Amino acid sequence: MFSEQIENSDVVTRRDDPNFTQVSGYIPKEKALNFKIACTALQITQSDALDEAISLWLANHEQPSSTPKGKKGKGTA
Repeated sequence: MFSEQIENSDVVTRRDDPNFTQVSGYIPKEKALNFKIACTALQITQSDALDEAISLWLANHEQPSSTPKGKKGKGTA
């Protein structure tokens, strides 16, 4: 009965929402495990935690122009 409710639901998941996209990367295994544990302890989804972390990272790395910079070594203009 419960599975029928889910199948008939009009709820759009982030996966199906065109306003969302998936990002991925590789991090050390222990850090990934600690991240999962922290999300569970805080009762938040990993997606919500990543969204917050990326927003903070972007705020700390704001570009003066709207065009993203390429990677440059130290001392280059």
